[in-house]
Amino acid sequence: MKLAIFSLFILLTASQAKSDFGTIEITISETSSEQGVVQVLIFNQEEGWPESLDQAWKMMTLPIENKVAKKTITDVPPGNYAITVFHDHDEDGEIRKNKVGYPLDSFGFSNNPSLLFGVPSFSKCSKRVSADVTTQFDIELR
Repeated sequence: MKLAIFSLFILLTASQAKSDFGTIEITISETSSEQGVVQVLIFNQEEGWPESLDQAWKMMTLPIENKVAKKTITDVPPGNYAITVFHDHDEDGEIRKNKVGYPLDSFGFSNNPSLLFGVPSFSKCSKRVSADVTTQFDIELR
């Protein structure tokens, strides 16, 4: 009987802790080909945005299928999150840039902001992730 009560306590505690997290679903479209991968950086703070590997909350490499890359991340603590991505054709983990620093690889940001005045801010690209909610990030590569 004690084992059954203990097991029930553990189960209820685990399900309660699970409800303190949200889920992020990422869909990256407009890839020019299925060659290579999509490199993803997810930030939960403005510091380091948009390219500091050391300050990103999560870093991942996604395969491309049917010219789309997708990923679902569970157990995401509530907060603001912004995502930056690029199509890494040669799979070397680095975005190729021209002589003035403009990316040669296709790239994108969450919320698909205008790029008229340079790199968009963390606040323009971020979305709120809440407990028990799935937050969708649809990113179009440019």
